[in-house]
Amino acid sequence: MYPKSVQRVIDLLTRLPGVGPRQAARFAFYMMKDGSGFVEELSSSLREMQANIATCSQCYRTMEKNVQENITQCVLCHDDRRNAGTITVVEKESDLQNLERTGVYQGLYHVLGGVISPLDSDSPKKLHIRDMYNRVAILLNQQKSVELILGTNPTTEGDMTAVYIERTFAPLKEKTSLFTLSRLGRGLSLGAELEYADEVTLKNALMNRK
Repeated sequence: MYPKSVQRVIDLLTRLPGVGPRQAARFAFYMMKDGSGFVEELSSSLREMQANIATCSQCYRTMEKNVQENITQCVLCHDDRRNAGTITVVEKESDLQNLERTGVYQGLYHVLGGVISPLDSDSPKKLHIRDMYNRVAILLNQQKSVELILGTNPTTEGDMTAVYIERTFAPLKEKTSLFTLSRLGRGLSLGAELEYADEVTLKNALMNRK
């Protein structure tokens, strides 16, 4: 058994995605023995991130706080040059960043904050689906055309989430021709995640959406 303070750090590190106990222990001992000031710099950066980062009120992407100008939307949602009537739904922010790197998409985004889990009946409530519905409804009430592109990953949970969203938005689709629902083309291999896909594959997926 490690000393309590070391074990505490290991336990905290194992909460990070993809980090197991052995890897967490290596991280902990590296930080304990490091003499370059890494720990102090990391601690300062984490505190700064917690103090200065907010969430976009529209797409739920992280953004720098701008209290003085009272801006609550990120730079993408605040950009008048973007097509506000085209919204791509992604599971997490890293997926959004990867799509942006293709350089072909000029619409906006909506970050769900996760996926629907078959083992968690409450998981739909934890996602930003209701907010997305209200966002689309407001645009339609303004007589604006809206295309919602489902950009969830081609995994079991991603497909389940996409189906749930399709069912949620079915009444809007039947009510007005101004609303269309599409999914990214299957240029992505089964089981792949947007976060690790190359730019060419993502570009083809965007261009061949249906």
